[in-house]
Amino acid sequence: MDSMLDQQTPDSDPREPAGAATPEIAPPVADGPAAGEPDHLSPPPARRPRRRRFLGPLGAGLLAVILFGAGVGFDRAVLLDGPLSAGAPAATTNPATGADFALIQQAWDLLHQQYVGASSLDSKTLAYGAIEGMTEAVGDTGHTSFLTPDELAASEAALAGSYAGIGAEMDTTGTEPIVVGIFRDSPADRAGLRRGDVVTAVDGTPTAGLPLDAVVTKVRGPAGTPVTLTIRRAPANPNAATTLTLRIVRAEVTIPLVEWATIPGTRFVDLRVEQFSSGTARSFTAALGAALATHPSGLVLDLRGNPGGYVNEAVAVASQFLRGGTVYLARDATGRETPTPVSPGGIATSIRLVVLVDQGTASAAEIVTGALQDAGRATVVGVRTFGTGTVLGRFDLADGSALRIGTVEWLTPNGRRIWHEGLAPDVTVALPDGVRPVTPDDLAAGAGGAVGDDGAADGGSKVAWSADVQLRAAVSILTGTPPIAGRSDRFE
Repeated sequence: MDSMLDQQTPDSDPREPAGAATPEIAPPVADGPAAGEPDHLSPPPARRPRRRRFLGPLGAGLLAVILFGAGVGFDRAVLLDGPLSAGAPAATTNPATGADFALIQQAWDLLHQQYVGASSLDSKTLAYGAIEGMTEAVGDTGHTSFLTPDELAASEAALAGSYAGIGAEMDTTGTEPIVVGIFRDSPADRAGLRRGDVVTAVDGTPTAGLPLDAVVTKVRGPAGTPVTLTIRRAPANPNAATTLTLRIVRAEVTIPLVEWATIPGTRFVDLRVEQFSSGTARSFTAALGAALATHPSGLVLDLRGNPGGYVNEAVAVASQFLRGGTVYLARDATGRETPTPVSPGGIATSIRLVVLVDQGTASAAEIVTGALQDAGRATVVGVRTFGTGTVLGRFDLADGSALRIGTVEWLTPNGRRIWHEGLAPDVTVALPDGVRPVTPDDLAAGAGGAVGDDGAADGGSKVAWSADVQLRAAVSILTGTPPIAGRSDRFE
């Protein structure tokens, strides 16, 4: 999975489902519940692992981060659409005792009395650290969390589908951040940054060994301000200089939520969803309608590296492929399960469908995957998904900060648990090391290769095989070669 040079929180929403970083068109989609009403959304756990995501705190695996102005990353989370009310004080199952608070007070006092730099201590910073420590101790890594006012604002901006940054994506799973995507006409694009560039320094500070948050902090910033990246580029000419310095002026960047393209040499369409932020369902429906107008014989829905987002956006996207039934089940603390039904009016309920997933597929993206898989509507190809399984509710605190708390666990329609387990694909295909997923933009630009009509190599008469073996497997399945072992044809 890739990580974008600008960060967004995966699956952060005022009210989110399982945790999991831009806009388009389709049948009507609800904007989400009003503040205080329960809603189903899906953001991510730790920050998202794949190619497109915004820089911020992220989870394990590949991070897709887009460097944006002031904020946290887009976590793999399922989010609800607005803040929830804590309501009247209620008895808790494990109330804090006077001794618990006395212990915290004792630690607070000792720090102020004994720390050699006590005069420089900031009480709000300490309080925020204590709250963050409590949320981390819950063990709901990447979901239940604390956000400062600035982080909350940045998270909401990211989920809105735009941010202040440079418009590049990078993979931070190696020892150095590698650029894996550039948004068209973004500051990074205009400055000449390319995919494959290795960012070795930001404003003169080497990136080697730096944690992701540190790199993000250095790259992101307010629109109109400059950042200087030192990059290492593999040259076409071995004798050419491989180190370049680019000065990039940050700007407001709109995140492309949905992309599609016909796979060269086939009658199949590759449709990719980057994240389930506000407006994704509308953009997706518009893109899907345009794709269907080309009369394809099959679709590939690419959810690789998708960190999640709002659950209502995920429900709307899944509903485009389903005639009825349930999208997911929500299980509360008492064990009661509530089904979320498919929204009527889907426009692609019979076309053959393959869904691509990887370890960066999280939250809302897992909701879509699980719904299509359980309904027998699609064949899922790739590797086990991230395993985000709680819906996050946002509870605002007195000073504008907020807690995101996993209030509901979500299950697939058949009752499969996703939390900490992920979804296993129907057909397991792993990308080779060093190979990144091919996107619709790549296909449209003629990069990344393609496949022939029969799903087999064509000896170069059309286009060379792509190294993206997962996409190749999807094409083979859509053409019926090879059949899926142990499964009947699930296409209508």
